[in-house]
Amino acid sequence: MFQKLKKQFSWTLALSVLSLSIVSCSTVESEPTYGITLRDTKEKFSVFEDGSFANDIVEEKDGSVSWVATASNGAGGGVAFYVKSTKEEINIANYESIDIEMDYESIEGKWSADAMNPGFAMRILPWDSTGMFGGYEDLEYFDSEASSGTLKYNIKIPSDFADKIIASSDYDSILGFAVKFNDYQRGNKDGDQIKVQLKNVKFNPKKGAAEDKAFDDGLNDSQRGTVLEINYPTRDYTVDESALTDADRYKKHAWVYLPAGYDASKKDQKYPLIILLHGGGQNENTWGLSNKGRGGKIKGYMDRAMANGDAEKFVLVAATGVASKNWGPNGAGNDINGFHAFKGELRNDLLPYIKANFNIKEGRDNVALAGLSMGGGQTFSIGIKECLDLISNFAGFSAYMFVEDKELISSVEANPEFTGLPIHNLYMICGDHDHIVWDSYPPFVETMKTWNRVENFIDYTYIDGTHDFPVWYKGFNDFIQIVFKNYKSEVEPTPTPSETEVKPTPTTKSKSTTTTKKSTTTKKSTTTKKSTTTKKRTTTTTKKRTTTTTKKRTTTTKKRTTTTTKKRTTTTKKRTTTTTKKRTTTTTKKRTTTTKKRTTTTTKKRTTTTTKKRTSSTKKRTTSTKKSSTKSKKRTSSSTKKSSTKSKKHTTTTRRRD
Repeated sequence: MFQKLKKQFSWTLALSVLSLSIVSCSTVESEPTYGITLRDTKEKFSVFEDGSFANDIVEEKDGSVSWVATASNGAGGGVAFYVKSTKEEINIANYESIDIEMDYESIEGKWSADAMNPGFAMRILPWDSTGMFGGYEDLEYFDSEASSGTLKYNIKIPSDFADKIIASSDYDSILGFAVKFNDYQRGNKDGDQIKVQLKNVKFNPKKGAAEDKAFDDGLNDSQRGTVLEINYPTRDYTVDESALTDADRYKKHAWVYLPAGYDASKKDQKYPLIILLHGGGQNENTWGLSNKGRGGKIKGYMDRAMANGDAEKFVLVAATGVASKNWGPNGAGNDINGFHAFKGELRNDLLPYIKANFNIKEGRDNVALAGLSMGGGQTFSIGIKECLDLISNFAGFSAYMFVEDKELISSVEANPEFTGLPIHNLYMICGDHDHIVWDSYPPFVETMKTWNRVENFIDYTYIDGTHDFPVWYKGFNDFIQIVFKNYKSEVEPTPTPSETEVKPTPTTKSKSTTTTKKSTTTKKSTTTKKSTTTKKRTTTTTKKRTTTTTKKRTTTTKKRTTTTTKKRTTTTKKRTTTTTKKRTTTTTKKRTTTTKKRTTTTTKKRTTTTTKKRTSSTKKRTTSTKKSSTKSKKRTSSSTKKSSTKSKKHTTTTRRRD
């Protein structure tokens, strides 16, 4: 009996030891040493590779991520990360701050002696972002206290930061964030490098914050456009045709956006065309249009504007505006001669290829050219000056001009091929803190306002805006809701809106300036809402304006005035209880004054170029507009004053490449 018990005990002990051995050899999932923490859950960082601009990116075993960032004319590099490894979004409105911990050191021999201590930026990437330079809002800029060391910093999320994300992307869902090397006006030279090792990032939720919701932009698949890649044949236009070799002939890459419902087989269903250009040092990828993920920020703008009826459906091509073999592929776009030679490629290769391969409406009235920085300059020096017979709609976003205003006008007026060809729509935008083009912007705008060849001119000053994407995205979104509309032969022109103040995301250079952000961001939130409301009003009014006879136009105008007044009165009442305190009576008066002036200017142009019947109709419309302006004054007088104290100005980093 004893022997049986002994054997049973021995077997039991052996099995227990074996079980312990198996357990001890099993892999146990443990929390990483370093990584990102959300709602008390920590996981390793997930690098957003396509959205990063850095060298030697290494995901360490301990969960940290290291990289080398390089100074690049104000567009210092960095690494982008998803907030979740599943690539799902979170709602930034649910969080109050972000803790960051990282080590850094300047690279020996690759750091300018006159440079300040390294500076960084926490850049938030909305749901429609394609990376750290493809749709973002800068949360805060912060400096280190030495040339190398460990930096631990708590970044406060302003109460209205979610409103900024919504103003830019319609929803507060964010896909990720980026840690960027700030080389903007800090004494760094191009090529300066710094090594960074990101250890921890923690998103701290607000007390009692709701759970993050799955993203939904409200559109279905049938309302979304598609993005294609093309490679069209062209040549090096900096080389004389007689000297061309095989190396000077090549195919060039570009992105094409096709609107929802586009069917290549329906040849009778055609669309207008926009050619979109980049800036110096950039390429066709700069605007972030892509066939990956959600397609980029501007794709979201186009999808939503077309689905809502705020924009006409059109085809868009994002191309590289360098007409030489130095274009790339995916090149840096620094060939100035290639920039100036783009006329040949645009006229002889790109436009013919697009029209031959896609369902594009005929005629210059159905073509637009737009660009940022140097691409904006090409819009004027090539589009207006040299290709006005092909294009009648133009937009320059922080345009770096290659031609003086007076020279542009005299050149166009002297060209017999351009006789009688109007510019249907011309849009310009610039930030008043843009140290590259701002000095030349106001006088250029004033000249364009008086040019009688321009039928519909709109300009916009982005308060505190620099030479950067927040300004350019704003401009793009404005332009697509204006272009291919407002033709004098089809509809009554919309009065040019007065310049509306919109402030970009405030930034800080050190902890000591953090306290100034609240007043700054509050101002932007208020003015952004004004801008949005103005757009909706303009769009709604424009839709109602299309008529066929003078009598119908007069009747429609009266109805529109009554309807718009009622809507505006209702809107004003609602605002009184929520946002009236933030509105400025002075700003509204300026708008009214500006509207009067521009209406008068527009009327004069119309009088000199249209028939007597239109002249009569114009007077009626002008009278109706003045009545609307008078009602606007009355409505304005009921608004209360807001604080006019201007918050401390901050520096926004730029993606400058010109």
